[in-house]
Amino acid sequence: MGIYQDQILPRVTDAVLSRREFTPIRARVSAGLHGEVLEIGFGSGLNVPHYPSAVTRVRAVDPATAGRKLAAKRVAASPIPVEYIGLDGQVLPVDSASVDHVLTTWTLCTIKP
Repeated sequence: MGIYQDQILPRVTDAVLSRREFTPIRARVSAGLHGEVLEIGFGSGLNVPHYPSAVTRVRAVDPATAGRKLAAKRVAASPIPVEYIGLDGQVLPVDSASVDHVLTTWTLCTIKP
């Protein structure tokens, strides 16, 4: 992965997708989550404040490691543990039926067919 995809794109994405108009959408798509959640395209953790208290753990997958630095404060402020488990949404290191929900927001357009 080049510097643009690993360092620049995560910061631009964080700035754009942290705008107010995305808040109700994040709240709506997170509302029914519970138990173990696999979030593909975790990015800078913008969904973290919207996880319901019924979520027991989040397994995060994102190709850009810079997103982890951007997400650090959000993850630290959350009572829900976040475990980074991989960089590639095409290769998920989880057993079948081991998560209750999969969450992905504004991610699918970046995954190669």
